[in-house]
Amino acid sequence: MTPAPAKAVSTILVIEDYSDTRELLSVLLQRRGYNVVEAEDGVEGLRKASATSPDLIIMDLTLPEMDGVETARRIHQLPKLSDVPIFVVSGYLTEEVKADARSAGCVEVFPKPFDAETLLKKISDALAV
Repeated sequence: MTPAPAKAVSTILVIEDYSDTRELLSVLLQRRGYNVVEAEDGVEGLRKASATSPDLIIMDLTLPEMDGVETARRIHQLPKLSDVPIFVVSGYLTEEVKADARSAGCVEVFPKPFDAETLLKKISDALAV
């Protein structure tokens, strides 16, 4: 009998300048079995997204070097990343900011502090497609 193929592990890129939040997200995701790649700013996030081709990206909007909206736009301009779901977790969410994030291709927007179970459920749903 042939063994079942191993289930591929999804890779999630976390782009967050605040180290405590980045570490919290990374630990939550790793405990759920995801591979996690971290970036501290928008420029590093764009570079790591291009290098690793993550299955999903979670990012803040207020980032040094390049803000989250511009980072999301540039990530989605790369052909191999144009369909990667981007989730926003941010402490600064006005209706205008939410609209800007969605226009840049972000599919989910969560306020800080975020509900971990809701975030993990949405990630699982997005990756199950």
